[in-house]
Amino acid sequence: MRGTAIQIIESLRDRSYAVGELADAIDKSQNWTSEVVSDLADEHLVERDNGVQLADTYEATLCADLIERYDLNKVLTGTKEDVLSALLSDPKTIGELQQAGFAKSTLYEHLNEIQETGAIANTDDGYAITDETLRSFLRARRRENPFETVYHANGARLIETRNDDGDGTPTAFSAFTRYGVEFHSATTYVYEGDRQLDLEAVLIHAVTVAETKKQMAMAGVFYLTHRGTLDTSECWRLANKWECVEQWADLLAYVDQRAVHDADLFLPWGEFIDLANDYGVYPRGQHPEDSLQRGLEELGESLVTSVDVYLLGGGNLILRGLKDATKDVDLVVEDKQTFLTIAETLQELGYEERGTLETAYAQLDPNIVLEKEGFPRWDIFVEAVAGQLRLTEAMIQRCDESLTYGNLTVHLLSLTDIFLFKSITEREGDLEDVALIAKQASLDWDGIFEEIKTQERLTDQLFSFAVLDTLDILAERYDIVAPIKRELVSYCLENALLVSLETPKTIEDLRTELDFPDHRIYNKLRQLEDDSQISVDRSGRLNTYQRDGPLDR
Repeated sequence: MRGTAIQIIESLRDRSYAVGELADAIDKSQNWTSEVVSDLADEHLVERDNGVQLADTYEATLCADLIERYDLNKVLTGTKEDVLSALLSDPKTIGELQQAGFAKSTLYEHLNEIQETGAIANTDDGYAITDETLRSFLRARRRENPFETVYHANGARLIETRNDDGDGTPTAFSAFTRYGVEFHSATTYVYEGDRQLDLEAVLIHAVTVAETKKQMAMAGVFYLTHRGTLDTSECWRLANKWECVEQWADLLAYVDQRAVHDADLFLPWGEFIDLANDYGVYPRGQHPEDSLQRGLEELGESLVTSVDVYLLGGGNLILRGLKDATKDVDLVVEDKQTFLTIAETLQELGYEERGTLETAYAQLDPNIVLEKEGFPRWDIFVEAVAGQLRLTEAMIQRCDESLTYGNLTVHLLSLTDIFLFKSITEREGDLEDVALIAKQASLDWDGIFEEIKTQERLTDQLFSFAVLDTLDILAERYDIVAPIKRELVSYCLENALLVSLETPKTIEDLRTELDFPDHRIYNKLRQLEDDSQISVDRSGRLNTYQRDGPLDR
């Protein structure tokens, strides 16, 4: 690796640069800098998107880790990288390296300099690499296989190979059988990374690599098979990581019988139903406005006392004329007595309590879920939804419409509050509802941001990260840019750092732990230090950061 290339990579640790700025930073000509940047881009180490920055690839992540540990000029410049590559398979003596074509004088010079850094050691069997990150980096730099397709994400790799014995953990379609969906792909898919694979990762990896309608259909079958246990928020996070948010959102829309952006990804609905039925899974149905109105009228006529409820979710949007159908009616009530009155009346009308909730709905923590054939499902909450958002007096005051059905008065929560509720729930259809609200309503964005902070103080919950994920998806899928996005990113990063720094951490620890760009982490750390919220120990090889005092939101 050229010395200039190492200079560039080291400069990009903290921030991105325009090429001209980067040339000034490393004191080289712009033409020369541009040439080296192009070579680094070809090597998957940097990318040129709104300036030059470290790439989000396996190789770049490993290289950034090495920069924190070593002076790379002493490890990788010139032919040092070639010498190290010769040590990948096993230790070698000076004589064995000479037989590989290296000059003796060069070997002594290079090996002594690298050994001083601790990256290699002279063992009884010869010189050996001691750093596994360095070993992984060298292997990644030399891995070329025309029969493989490699996907990169935050230091992990997803490999599609024609070889049956691909290194790594089977994932995507290669792991479906392990999770009870009998499907055998002609291609092998394996994962290389530092985390164990779970159900959500296998599904999102399948969405990432899917190239045919049959493969997307099988991803849909896998989703329906495991819908009751999947953590949908984790699926969204992984979809963002693997850059398949568009495909994932389309898959959810497809199995929910809603419009998709790319119809070419999917089988005709009838063919998918036949395939799903072969695996014993069935998509849930939608209920139009007339069944919602009938359900509300039936409940209102049967109540023996007057009851006030607050309507959120799809039912709210239907009554506003913004949506045609929904699966469930989400109600929030102010006290347990109101809850008992509604629940008992619905049960008298033939609704039955549902015993098993899908994970995404269970996370909402409804006090009861009631169902009856031909009507939407009732999800009823007391005071709070998702165990987090509270029905506050401010929300009650923002209700902008009320409808009466006999003894039932339905207050429609404002679209601003509906947006916030749906931004954290991540159930099927919630993303489309959030996009619909953002397009149709004049949202009070500053009010949303202030409500986020208020709710987090009330509940001691950090659901602002879920809102941030939703805003990322809105920007990517619907080209909707929230004016509070930048402010919310800063707020979330600050919270993430303050929570993490309850115990001392190095920048290397934080880069591994937090899913934020490196330059944002560095800048926020400096700000928190200036604000005396964290302290920094600069006595070691790497700075150590720790929060000063208890977390105060």
